[in-house]
Amino acid sequence: MAVQDFARSDLDERPENVPSELDDLTHAEMRMLYAESVEVIRFAKTQQWKSLGAILVVFVALIGLSQFAAQKPLLSNLIIALSFLCSGGVIYSMALYQAWQNTERRKLREIGAHLSSYAKAIRAVKSSREANVHRYTLLVFMIASVLMGNAMLVLFVSPLYR
Repeated sequence: MAVQDFARSDLDERPENVPSELDDLTHAEMRMLYAESVEVIRFAKTQQWKSLGAILVVFVALIGLSQFAAQKPLLSNLIIALSFLCSGGVIYSMALYQAWQNTERRKLREIGAHLSSYAKAIRAVKSSREANVHRYTLLVFMIASVLMGNAMLVLFVSPLYR
């Protein structure tokens, strides 16, 4: 009973919704731009994960290829050099995807400033600091995975030409 009373009193104290001051056409444009930015963020994040998966598959393929290079040090060196080149490219791509997402998030914040007070309150549930910690923790994990995969490839391939 006390919980219900608390919930009712919490609802009664909720400030009144202040609607967006935008006209209907501009509001529709903002909603469209908002949805577009959300989709771009999803796409970029998906590309980051696919890039991670793809480079790990490439590492496995290079390890498989290295089995044919057991007696050919030049081919082993080429495989290792190629792995470093691919790792650098993927890490660079991941950083670009992250920057792209940050640009879209800035758009979302700007659009959100013109929405109703309820929309602003809902968007403020998760702090931007907390969201940044989550995003960059995942990015660091992805980059560390690429570096560990490359290190494992080098450790596996390098004994083959000694």
